[in-house]
Amino acid sequence: PTSDAHQSEYVPEFALRRSFISGFTGSAGTAVITKDKALLWTDGRYFLQAGEQLSDEWTLMKDRLPETPSIQQWILNEFPADKTEKTIRVGIDPSLHSISQCKDSENLWKKNLSKKTNKPFIEFAEIKENLVDKIWTNQPLPPKSKAFVLDEKYTGVSVVQKLKELKETVAKQADAIVISALDEVVWLLNIRGSDIEFNPVVIGYVIVDANNDNTTFFVDESKLDEKLQKHLEKANVKTSSYESFFDTLSKRTDRVWLDDSTTSRATESCVAEERRYIAPSPIQLSKAIKNEAELNGARACHIRDAVAVCQFLQWLEATPTDKLPTEIGASDWLDKARSKQNDFVSLSFDTISGANAHGAIIHYKASADSDAPLTDGMYLCDSGGQYLDGTTDITRTVHLGKPSDHERRCYTRVLQGHVDLGLATFPKGISGGQLDIVARLPLFADGLDYRHGTGHGVGAFLNVHEGPHGISSRPYSLKTSLQPGMIVTNEPGYYEDGAFGIRIENCMVVVEKQTKHNFGGLPYYGFEHITLVPYAKNLTDLSMLTKEQIAFVNEYHAECRAKVGPL
Repeated sequence: PTSDAHQSEYVPEFALRRSFISGFTGSAGTAVITKDKALLWTDGRYFLQAGEQLSDEWTLMKDRLPETPSIQQWILNEFPADKTEKTIRVGIDPSLHSISQCKDSENLWKKNLSKKTNKPFIEFAEIKENLVDKIWTNQPLPPKSKAFVLDEKYTGVSVVQKLKELKETVAKQADAIVISALDEVVWLLNIRGSDIEFNPVVIGYVIVDANNDNTTFFVDESKLDEKLQKHLEKANVKTSSYESFFDTLSKRTDRVWLDDSTTSRATESCVAEERRYIAPSPIQLSKAIKNEAELNGARACHIRDAVAVCQFLQWLEATPTDKLPTEIGASDWLDKARSKQNDFVSLSFDTISGANAHGAIIHYKASADSDAPLTDGMYLCDSGGQYLDGTTDITRTVHLGKPSDHERRCYTRVLQGHVDLGLATFPKGISGGQLDIVARLPLFADGLDYRHGTGHGVGAFLNVHEGPHGISSRPYSLKTSLQPGMIVTNEPGYYEDGAFGIRIENCMVVVEKQTKHNFGGLPYYGFEHITLVPYAKNLTDLSMLTKEQIAFVNEYHAECRAKVGPL
């Protein structure tokens, strides 16, 4: 899989095993290798990229399409029950697969019995030494970057208070909790780092005892300076080596809370089955619902970020066609402009800078080989920054010449979906999964759609992709309702292979709204746009917009001018 021992979406260089073995560098995908076959499953964001990067030895499996079986089902199809006499063992590194991933596979396989023995015939074989590591001769070493304390003026809540609230929740169900997800680790301890590019996290585990003062941070202690050590001591947090985590957990004899989506099979194996309490980490929701200090920081950093993006778009607009930069030249200019803003730390992900047909590759990354010049055509730029007071993520699509009627109509349909979602009002209890259709309906009217979610959560100087909420047609986004204080993106799009891509993305805060009525006594919610960069005027067909949509765009542009213009 793509993940590391903490089930991270983005991983440190030494954990890029799937990229090494397959050549595919996207952030999502799983490789399956048999004696005579090599297959890679990835989602719609990466179909074009994977098709270009995989060699002829590989088969691309377009995940989530009706005709594509899941990995588990493919294995069943490959080894039919009526033709298989021996047990089929599927090798995995148990540290790289979550509890839920393993359980889902095993539950399916248990339903399919051998015709010979009338018993399940497919099982996991846990391999302790990763097979890719054995052949990766120049594998990078684990990162050694220093961690640092994030001031309480940014976090809004002390470590002591976070631990107190966490222990109160955990004590109702278990004696201790394992924190494995890296963004949860650093959020809980009010620290940040740079162990994973673009993600200000520190590789480590935390075990919090619910009924006493014991909290242990398992980490490479060389990363902790004196200031950080004192910061942890003040909150009564002890440190231990990263390598001691599994041994320490194995010696416990009490009930332990494990999150099945972020905890590995290897970690689960350290706790006897009767002592496991399996449930989502309570930190997920606490982290997702930003406090006032985090929200103020998010609003402030988005204004500064908008200055850089507006400068960038103005520079492109003023540059003659024959002097336009290449895709890399454009992203470098934007990265430099962003780095000049106060409290800038790093980018929040690799800038997606796609001219014309490259814009149709949803997560395109320009390289020396692919770097195309910008022309008097379509250009999509998806970028973001990490600031001490927040994380940004913005996409704008522009046309640097005279767009065709087709391009304008497609862009306007995307804009309508973006605006309609941003204007949505909904009662408490509604999830992002229930709102996803709002952004797609204008595209559906022209028979258009896009193969990615409409929105994801965003951290507070943390990961640019944050759960547990989201706006998507995928089942996960139905599980968590949208609540005030959550930050979520609004990014519908349309991608025409070989021609152009369109995406419009803002970050929004879920806020309470005043409505004429409150059916059922429920509060009603809506969105506050905190991204403040104008839309593309020459791509917008005003005749297609409703009065309400035009009013929103005008009010939004007035806000951009009022808040960003003076800077």
